[in-house]
Amino acid sequence: MKNLSIVLNVVLFVAVIVLYVLYFSGHKSPETAMTSKVAGTADATKIVYINTDTLLNNYQLAVELNEAFLKKQEDRRTELNIKAKAIDQEGTEFQRKLQNNGFISEARAIEARDQLLVKQENFRRLQQEMMDKASREQSELNKQLFDEITNFLKEYNKEKGFSIVLSTQLGGNVLYAEDGFDITKEIVDRLNANYKKGDSQK
Repeated sequence: MKNLSIVLNVVLFVAVIVLYVLYFSGHKSPETAMTSKVAGTADATKIVYINTDTLLNNYQLAVELNEAFLKKQEDRRTELNIKAKAIDQEGTEFQRKLQNNGFISEARAIEARDQLLVKQENFRRLQQEMMDKASREQSELNKQLFDEITNFLKEYNKEKGFSIVLSTQLGGNVLYAEDGFDITKEIVDRLNANYKKGDSQK
């Protein structure tokens, strides 16, 4: 699993954030609001954006969840490497004995071969189980971050009243914006403050 996998998955929350923001802000539809802006009225669409790369690299909950996930992955890889090395050594020993007539009978050689095949199959099964478990854990981690961020933004927007909150990342859709449109730092600061407050209450 790559470090950036979480970032790539969480970026999917953009569409849902927009829907939540539009619903809870009580503003007009983007089309109507944009028309109002073009017409020169005071009721202009209020658009801001968040850089998800920066958010996820600096939001303490995201950092801790990612580090814990990577630690589990490292432990699993270590376990698999140890098992793989043991099976390889057993396979090498089996071949050496076979070539040097080290088995007292053909039946004993077949038995040793079958035992080795069973271990190899069990190892492949363990590999798949660990991959499946890692995938489930990553999905749960992404959902937890998604819920934390979107729930925060719903409350945050009651105070701010934005019409649309966009998401971008390095090389993303927002290539240029005037000062004031990027609310990433404020969001990160407030998310971290809420997270610290939650920790202190435990």
